[in-house]
Amino acid sequence: MTVLAVWLVVAAILLFGLTLNRALVLWLNRGFHPPVRDGTDLLLSGILPGIALVGGLATALGVIHLLRIEIVLPLAAILMIWRRNDVLATFVDLRNLAGVGVRATANGNPFPLLASGAFIVLIGVISVTALFPAGSADVWAFQIPLAQSIVSHGGFVTPQIGSNFYGNIPLFFNVLFASTLLFVDHWLGAGLMNAAIFLGFLLLLTSCAHRWRAAGLLLVFFLIVFQPFFTPGVAVPLTDLPRSCFSVAAVLYLWRYLETGRPSEIVSCALLVGGAVGGKYTELQMVGLIGLALLPSIYRGKMPFSLFLTCLAAFLSLAGYWYIKNLIVLGNPIYPFIFGHPGLSDQWMADYRLELGRAFDPANRVFVTDLTTRQGWHDFFFILHDWFLDRRRYAIVALILIIGALLASFRRIFVLVATTAAMFIIWYAVMFNHIRWATPAYLLYFSTAYIGASLIVEKIAVSKTAQPGGFVFDMSARLLAGRRAINGHLFTLAVVVIALVVFCLPAVKFVYRPSRQPYSWMEQGVMEVLIGRQKLDGFLGAQREGYIIYRYVAANDLRTVFQPFDTGSILFAAAYTGGRDRGWLLPPYIFPDSENDVDAFVKRNNIRYFIRVTEKQELLAERVGAAKFGLAEETISRMLPESTLLLKDGFGWELYRFNGFPSQ
Repeated sequence: MTVLAVWLVVAAILLFGLTLNRALVLWLNRGFHPPVRDGTDLLLSGILPGIALVGGLATALGVIHLLRIEIVLPLAAILMIWRRNDVLATFVDLRNLAGVGVRATANGNPFPLLASGAFIVLIGVISVTALFPAGSADVWAFQIPLAQSIVSHGGFVTPQIGSNFYGNIPLFFNVLFASTLLFVDHWLGAGLMNAAIFLGFLLLLTSCAHRWRAAGLLLVFFLIVFQPFFTPGVAVPLTDLPRSCFSVAAVLYLWRYLETGRPSEIVSCALLVGGAVGGKYTELQMVGLIGLALLPSIYRGKMPFSLFLTCLAAFLSLAGYWYIKNLIVLGNPIYPFIFGHPGLSDQWMADYRLELGRAFDPANRVFVTDLTTRQGWHDFFFILHDWFLDRRRYAIVALILIIGALLASFRRIFVLVATTAAMFIIWYAVMFNHIRWATPAYLLYFSTAYIGASLIVEKIAVSKTAQPGGFVFDMSARLLAGRRAINGHLFTLAVVVIALVVFCLPAVKFVYRPSRQPYSWMEQGVMEVLIGRQKLDGFLGAQREGYIIYRYVAANDLRTVFQPFDTGSILFAAAYTGGRDRGWLLPPYIFPDSENDVDAFVKRNNIRYFIRVTEKQELLAERVGAAKFGLAEETISRMLPESTLLLKDGFGWELYRFNGFPSQ
């Protein structure tokens, strides 16, 4: 029921955003004929700008501490009543889209049916996987607490949480999380808002095709959804994927503006890049790249100055607050970088810059990132091949499509290809510490491939009209003749069966022979949960270390538990039991002062239970710190003879009840 409630809230937010976006688009495009391509395009491409507008409005309310239900609901109702014609038109567009799909299916075109089915199945899969509490400590340490803090304060405070760094960085996506938590106080709200952003991006990309939106959505699924790089993190309340979707969508809107010249396209670009910059400092790079791409239009006078000012206002409405606030309060608009870091020690900043400036994995620190050297470029191309292309059929197909588009329509695809290359170069030269920082570049890579495919299809169609003949056109004619030779419904059935075999055969095989996961993007065991073969608790107990232990601790209200081997113990214990902490565990960084202080430490903190981890000793020692790890081991070894084993999981975690030291 919680999932349904959250989706209803998200759907209401999307409808509100679509209404605002429709009104803005028609106002910006007044005098432009036609003002929009069609209602379907306005519907599919309006989700992300709509979410951005909602986030901008929520930010404005948060600045004056009015982000509260009693303010938000009446304001939303007033705006919807004021724009009731746009609300009605949005529903009309939805009806027309459904009608077009039904008519196409009735006429023997199976692709709308397949695309709709695939999209519904994806929503179902996301809804189930959203129930899995995130395994990343950052979710529970920063992202959810930040959103909850915004809700509890009705807006923004400085710092937003008890961290000078994370409490003062741009928080646009946490504002979006808070917009759902405002109505449903559960971390699912943040996860499904992320999912809505991802789904909105897929629909935006689909809408960029001029001739084959339904079939295009299936290609989008093949390029993006069916691979393991993006989809597993869709419903995880982290900001990397949503800000990547915003950033890449901004580039897509830039491309659409260069194609059509419609003012709404470039303003939508400004809104989305503003949201991306309002969510992370690193997206400032996108402002520069988009500015470079627009320079020829500005220089030639094709972009009116009034439109430029409108774009600037749209950008600042989403991104401006965070930078102005930090400038006023902390004296540094991009706190804590470059201009100073009040509240953070010089040593902390030095360590943090060192962490950001080198690869997390020591094995990757051998690569040269200085692109002024020959070795740097050699290592760059090696990384591109080894991390992003090698043994990845999706990436190879995308590369073929991009090369084909360059040959077919070089001028129209060049901006996207150049921006993709620039983003990979910036990532490698500046942010080469983890592959996830390359998410925007990789997502734009596949988006460019999709646009390339649509341009190739369009080029073939135009060339066929102008100059009939040739092998490709002969084959196309034969296929069309074959399609007409058989009944339309039979053709539809045949295509549907082929698609189901291609996309669903792995799942069917899995049902009868569950030896491995059917789809590479699925975590081990997810399919078991989706088909009802395994309960969610069983899956989490088998896949998440400590899950069984922490659930047992919460169910029996055990206090106080000493767990020195998990630096996120309190966070995960709360996450696995509904998101609330009742003080079961000691803070993870509390250790005895010395070996001689063990007995006093146990009594002082009233330790009645403790958790022992018997595996991954070297990794734990590095994570906790060698000295603290040694003290923790000493404490556990002193308590172990006087303790009773209560529970053990499959990851080497053991929960003990401490019976007390014998009296001297």
